[in-house]
Amino acid sequence: MKSSQIENKNAGFDYGGLTLGIPHSTHSQHIISILKHQVAVQKAIDMIKTRMQDPPTLGELATFTGLSRTYFSHVFKETTGMRLQDYFVQVRLERAKDLLGNIDLKIKKIAYESSFSDPNYFCKKKKKKMGLNPTRWRLKILLPNKKRPLTDRMTLSNFRRSEKSKYPTQGRRN
Repeated sequence: MKSSQIENKNAGFDYGGLTLGIPHSTHSQHIISILKHQVAVQKAIDMIKTRMQDPPTLGELATFTGLSRTYFSHVFKETTGMRLQDYFVQVRLERAKDLLGNIDLKIKKIAYESSFSDPNYFCKKKKKKMGLNPTRWRLKILLPNKKRPLTDRMTLSNFRRSEKSKYPTQGRRN
């Protein structure tokens, strides 16, 4: 057997009938590279979640993970399946979702608490993601057994008034 035939025979490994066609050393390097990328992305995600009020920039995340900005963007999308910008919006909307349960917070305040600098942009993104604007979504969650659909007349202020009338405060004058 010639040495070129031996090299070709060893070029691919059989893993349970599946021939990868990748030399063992290249395959191992590829796996190590994938693991390093996953660790880098997880570090970035942790940083994003801890700095919600002051979100890190792409440059900061890339430097933190030890990758270039362009390569980090590529690795982030490859690992998570979404662009970094879309991930930022998702994290902010998840934070807003938690805050919308508090009826005392106004939508504008929730937008700012969720790191949206523009409440209108927040409402647009929330409606695109959830199918309802934040006020309607909040009412749907607070009134889950409502048999009739939410109308334009059903506003949060109407809801607040109806809730207050159900539970009169002590010492109220008649």
